[in-house]
Amino acid sequence: MKKISILFITVLSLFAVSCDNNFEEVNKDPNQPTAVPAHLLLGNIIRVNQNTIYGMQQGGDMGMCWSQHVSKVQYNDEERYIPRRAAIDAIWTNLYTAVISDAKSMYSLADSEGNDNLKGISLVLQANAFQILTDLYGPVPYNEVFIPGLTKPRYDSQEVVYDGILGMLTQADALLANGSGSVPSTSDLIYGGNTSKWRKLANSLKLKALMRISGKRNVGAEVQALVNAGHLMSSNSDSAQLAYLPAQPDANPIYETIVYGVREEYKLSSVLVNKMSGLNDARLPVYASTNDAGLYVGNNPGEENPGNYDGFSSLGSFYLSPTLPGVILSNSQVQFLLAEAANEGLISGGTSAALNYYNNAITSSFEFNGIGGAAAAFIAQPNVTFTNQTDARVKIAEQSWVALFGQGFEAWTEWRRTRKPTLSPVINAAESAIPSRLYYSSTAISLNRENYLAAVATLTGGDNLTSPIWWMN
Repeated sequence: MKKISILFITVLSLFAVSCDNNFEEVNKDPNQPTAVPAHLLLGNIIRVNQNTIYGMQQGGDMGMCWSQHVSKVQYNDEERYIPRRAAIDAIWTNLYTAVISDAKSMYSLADSEGNDNLKGISLVLQANAFQILTDLYGPVPYNEVFIPGLTKPRYDSQEVVYDGILGMLTQADALLANGSGSVPSTSDLIYGGNTSKWRKLANSLKLKALMRISGKRNVGAEVQALVNAGHLMSSNSDSAQLAYLPAQPDANPIYETIVYGVREEYKLSSVLVNKMSGLNDARLPVYASTNDAGLYVGNNPGEENPGNYDGFSSLGSFYLSPTLPGVILSNSQVQFLLAEAANEGLISGGTSAALNYYNNAITSSFEFNGIGGAAAAFIAQPNVTFTNQTDARVKIAEQSWVALFGQGFEAWTEWRRTRKPTLSPVINAAESAIPSRLYYSSTAISLNRENYLAAVATLTGGDNLTSPIWWMN
């Protein structure tokens, strides 16, 4: 028995030694990595951001309907300013947890890799998401988000958030100018690894942010500096957009809801159809299809016509395509912002420069819609061109509104800033005015109530849809 015991102990010891040899290596799960390369986070950040703002229950029901580009002939509570809290909550949750949080993680990983390009891209994505959030809600958590151990971040004023956005974009430009670190084309769903275009996006987003707050601050020197530096978008090849794929779940959300989901209640608004028809706008057959009588007819915003689905124009086939690009920022919008800046004296050139930028903006929009050859005739019309600042102010804003079709939240946000064209509340509206903001997330209200109440106290009118936000004129 003694010999058997000694043998058993010897075998057990040998087994123990052999098990300890490379134990950590043998027991690593290759499907559950403890760290990932920074670039692998990039694609999903872009995809979640665009799916969130293009989702028809968000950017459609609230953005496209509230900007009166689209009207629903049935199920139109949201159009009448009765939005669903769950849809609003999804914007807040997605942008914070799957865009900003992941972009911050990407920055940390890129920093450890010494990849300045990915750090710069991370800052661009964060700045863009924070601007969407503050433009939709007002004051939002910024300085205290995702600090370890801090579960109840304070809400920062929009002035503070915008300072942060501008700072991130300035830092992003510096990092991208340095040009160190690879960006694999397979991970970059926007520019395929072209960092010079990411730099243009950083500066163009900075231009957009400056123009959005131009009614509250003197931003002329900063805008002129951007123009002088020469790193803004200048052609449609610079536009930042996600190329969607031909089939769900990777198709454009507009297609996934209206075509694949058979939600045919979405029609063009009579306001948009009448505006475009009055200007002989060749984009109308692209934006819309004809009704059952072969005519372009928009539904009156807020009016239900459930028995007459075919009597109104649906979105055109281009905008119902599964591969419709998800636009983050277009060259067309950048050119409209430059036109406004020149017209308002924020940059040099005056009305003459404003007209040149304006014509470029319209041409870029026509090209995006596949009818670039029709732009010259449209621009030449006396009721499209302008010769003085007052006329230019109206036409630049109105044509920007037309060109933002399909970009629901951006169209509504720019309308809130310029208030052009003149829009009235929809028929049977639940509010006395077109909404100025979204309600705060119900989750944030329940889990961070003290800071929520402090933020609400800074809003004239409280946490209501019609309470104005800081940069609104």
